[in-house]
Amino acid sequence: MQTPTAGAAHSTPIYSLSEAAQIVRAPSSSFARWAHGHRFRQRNEGEWGWSEPLLTDIRSGRGYTVSFNALAEGYIIESFRRAGLPMARIRPAVDALRKEIGLEHALLSERLRTDGAEILIENGDRELVVVRNKQGVFRDVVSEYLRTISYRDGFVESLRLPAYERVHVVVDPLRNSGRPTIARIGVDVEDVLSRVRAGEAMTDVAGDFGLAEEEIRSLLLQAA
Repeated sequence: MQTPTAGAAHSTPIYSLSEAAQIVRAPSSSFARWAHGHRFRQRNEGEWGWSEPLLTDIRSGRGYTVSFNALAEGYIIESFRRAGLPMARIRPAVDALRKEIGLEHALLSERLRTDGAEILIENGDRELVVVRNKQGVFRDVVSEYLRTISYRDGFVESLRLPAYERVHVVVDPLRNSGRPTIARIGVDVEDVLSRVRAGEAMTDVAGDFGLAEEEIRSLLLQAA
């Protein structure tokens, strides 16, 4: 089975569940369900069903269990949610993508941005459905999220976090161990913010890192 070609760095666990959820701005409980699956009570039957995990490259246990691949998949699923699509439609859509594209890591494939737009479409009932007429398109907000993804050899290489409006912040497993990083200076966001939280003058911190005070204020606001 074909898998992302970026290598071990992308499939090695480097985040906890809570850290990954925070980075992609998803509820921790939701991210945990995507990672490990969950039980649910079936309607009108009084029995329990089981939803399979949506994320790949997840390890069991505590501590660092989430890989960059899984974080990127969670980021894309959260973009679907922010587009107003219910999980009841997202789950079968992910299954359809894996079947149609033919990859376990279909959400990470660059084909999601091309072929995927032909596979998924929102119909008049605001539901995500599978189509094969090559007329479907993602809603604008989903397309906007997909434009924040960089690909290499056909798979996700890094993410640009749109929540940081004034500063270009990226997540790349090859930079700062996958921590949110200020792209132009290569510094971990937390390294900057920890100095401000420790009581250093914002002017001094900004000067040391070559940032504007407005940029640091923006980082503080988004990290709150």
